Amino acid sequence: MGEGNKMIFKNYEYFIAIAEEESISRAAERLYISQPSLSKYLKRLEDNIGEELFCRVSYPLRLTKAGELYLTYVKEIANRERYLLEEFSNIKHTESGTIAIGITVWRSSIFLPVILPAFKQRYPRIQVTVYEGTHQQMAAWLESGKTDFSIFHLPNIYNHFTFEHLRYERILFCVNQENPLLPLLHDCDCSAISQMTNEEFQLFSNESFILLKQGQNIRGITQNYLNKMRLNPQIILETSNLVTAINMVKVGMGVTFVPEAALSIQENHHDVCYFSIDHPPLQWEIGMAYKNDCPPKKQARLFIECMKELL
Repeated sequence: MGEGNKMIFKNYEYFIAIAEEESISRAAERLYISQPSLSKYLKRLEDNIGEELFCRVSYPLRLTKAGELYLTYVKEIANRERYLLEEFSNIKHTESGTIAIGITVWRSSIFLPVILPAFKQRYPRIQVTVYEGTHQQMAAWLESGKTDFSIFHLPNIYNHFTFEHLRYERILFCVNQENPLLPLLHDCDCSAISQMTNEEFQLFSNESFILLKQGQNIRGITQNYLNKMRLNPQIILETSNLVTAINMVKVGMGVTFVPEAALSIQENHHDVCYFSIDHPPLQWEIGMAYKNDCPPKKQARLFIECMKELL
């Protein structure tokens, strides 16, 4: 490879800084180098590539098409280098290091009290950082390299992530135990999860429904079921909080759908009955996702194996 070609991928962090700061002066401050030196770097880089990477007539600086392409490639190189260095470190320190995990707030309250104590007991020198947010936020964190992996549900739209199965989880129909329709059911045991037929579910067509907001996976799954049953129920509340939905059922405001993991919280058992519906049962798949070109490092893999064991 000639000297000019070597320059294309040399000091790529300089180019990334300029692209992110949209300014040579701000990028120079961030990199702790002089502005003239950074300008010379960019000029030599463009000369070697034979393309302009930034549009000089706009401020803040904007990438050209060639610049966008180059940024994609150097970010891939940066991610691969980071992964390689972490793997080198893992060879020396197999059971120490850091992990960054993305998870929804509600799922965090269910999973982490089970998994974290066991994991910290086994690997006390591995530091776990948890980022809680929406599925859209978790996807952005994975893209930027802020997290090593995230807990996702299927189906989802993220084809550029690799998905590893953890478990299947039923979506349950939640009804207040004083609901006058319950005596009409063939199988109703509020101390356990009972099976409700589709014909029995139709009995609740005139009930008030509390549903999760549009855009949340569970809303899409349950809405598909309602469409299948040709029901257009009265929706009195849309919420992003599953605990709110369950509490509304407890006070007799209506019915809702919740993941089976809700039953792991003892308070959610009071005053409500849970039913498995549809055949095969209404459910979703839970797993962990990571970028296709960034497989989990060894510490993250240890955490994943712990999850698979405990869940």
